[in-house]
Order: sequence, then structure tokens, then C-alpha cells
Amino acid sequence: MAGLATFLRSPFVPQPTLADGDVAIMGVPYDEGTTGRSGTREGPAALRYISGQWAYREGSEAFWDGEASLSLLEGVRFVDTGDVYLPPTAQPEVTFPLIGTRLAELLRSGLLPVVLGGDHSITYPLLLGVQRVRGERVPPVQLVQFDAHMDYWNDIGGEFFTHASPIIRAHEDEVAGHIVQYGIRSLHGEADNVDLARARGVITHWCEPTKRQMEDYGIARLLEPVEPDVDTWITFDIDCLDPAIAPGTGVPEPGGFSYYEARALLRGVADRANVIGMDLVEVSPRYDPGELAALHGVRLILDAVGAVFEKRKQPDFFF
Repeated sequence: MAGLATFLRSPFVPQPTLADGDVAIMGVPYDEGTTGRSGTREGPAALRYISGQWAYREGSEAFWDGEASLSLLEGVRFVDTGDVYLPPTAQPEVTFPLIGTRLAELLRSGLLPVVLGGDHSITYPLLLGVQRVRGERVPPVQLVQFDAHMDYWNDIGGEFFTHASPIIRAHEDEVAGHIVQYGIRSLHGEADNVDLARARGVITHWCEPTKRQMEDYGIARLLEPVEPDVDTWITFDIDCLDPAIAPGTGVPEPGGFSYYEARALLRGVADRANVIGMDLVEVSPRYDPGELAALHGVRLILDAVGAVFEKRKQPDFFF
């Protein structure tokens, strides 16, 4: 895999316009929000590197997905905008505005932003950037979260901006509106604020019941809480997958989704809602033998983005 290690070996375009592409890749090499094993700052590089496995795709050429009987990403052009520059060991008060500002620039360009993390704390400033573009008079975006953890801790040891708190921060600051979670399964204590999240309207799909329901009934019922055709941000923590297939993450939990289960839900959300962007976080290469977490992360990005643009081709779609 020779050449510049951009995502899918796509062109490096720091300030893209719609003339350059349709999807803008943005890296956030940040893990100051981790509460245990660090290393997710290396996630963007790992995701870009393994994406070279699919670099045989030329420009807007389609992939043929024989399992799903569809052309994936036909006509969709990617550009890589590089990483957000973050001063080493800087506090959230410094780094978060840089992340949000960069995301806002990409949204204004008209491209679909896909953000490579980084720990999950970055989702909060990303949503700040989304709301900056949308304006105060527009309701906050719907947030669909794939995760093993609720990330609704208020603080840990006095720290309010960790990878355990992006959802509560975004909810309380009204940069995330309706919230739907899939894959939650960790053991919870009082600090997880499970009852508080439920009281505020967060809809949580616990992992094992979700897997059983998918097997028995498919995904239609599971998608009903996702409000149709409203602006939606997807945040995908790689630890929602079974660590047997994606071990490279900071806080792995037993159980989790298979690739096929996560793909079905991602594509279902993209078909039902109006996805305006997504992040994929918590890939930690130093714990990722065989680059399996990065591999699954890239493939799920391709699946999700493909579904977003398939929806945009529908005759009744309005963006």
C-alpha cells in the first residue's frame, strides 16, 4: 500500500468544496479524555492505513456488495482533510473549540463529514460544531449512538469532559436532541445515571435483547424510536462490537454486536433518518492484534456512508 496514507488513498484536500468530493474525512488524534488505557490518539492513522485494503476503488467507482446485492458508494467521492491540529496535552478548553470549528468548516462546505477518533469525548465538541452551523433557532440534531457504554457520567474525579461523558454534556447543553442508543451492555453503577438518562428521554437498546430481537423479528421495531427524515448525527464507538472481532479499544466489554448486526442497524438508521455526519471513535491500535478493530471500523464507515448516499438518490429525498 504505497503512497500517502489517506483514507482509501483518496486525495488530500485540506479545504474541500463540493467540486472536490462528497465525503470529507477528518481525523482527531486525541485521547486526553480516556479514563483507563490510552492510545486512541493513534486511531485515525490506523483507520487510514487499513483503509488502503480497499484502495483499488478508483475515484467514484462502485464496490459490488454481493451479500447485499447492491452497488456500494457508486458515484461517491472521498477526500481526506487531514487531522485537526491539537496542541500536545492541551486541556479541553483549548482543544474542543479547535475540533468544533474544524467540523463546522466541513459542514459549511456541503460535504458529508466522517470523523476518525480519538476517544469518545470528541463527540461533544463535534456536536457543538454542528449546532454552530445549524444556528440557535434550529432544534439540535438527533443523535444515534452505537456503544457498549451509555457515556452519561456527569464527572469522574472532577473531570467533566472524559470519554464517559460526551452524551450527558451534549444533552445538557442542548447540542443533541432526541438520543437513541444501541449496544449498551456494561455493568452500571449510580454514577452512570441510567435513571436520569431515561427520565430525560434517552432511549436505550440493551445489547443482548437487541440481538435476540434482530434474530426473531429483524430491525424494523428497533428503528421505530429513530425519528424519520430528521437531521441526525451517528456516533459509533468501536467497543459496541464484540471484542472477539474488535479487540483494539480502551474499555472492551464482553458480548457485543457482530459486524452483520452493526451493519444492519447502521444501514437502517441511514435509510430512516437524514444523516448529516458521523464519527467512529475509540480504536486503539496498541491493543488491536491483526488490526481487527480498525478493519471493522473502516468497513462499517463504508457501509454507513453508502447507505446515506443511497437514501439521497431516492426521488422524494430533500436535503
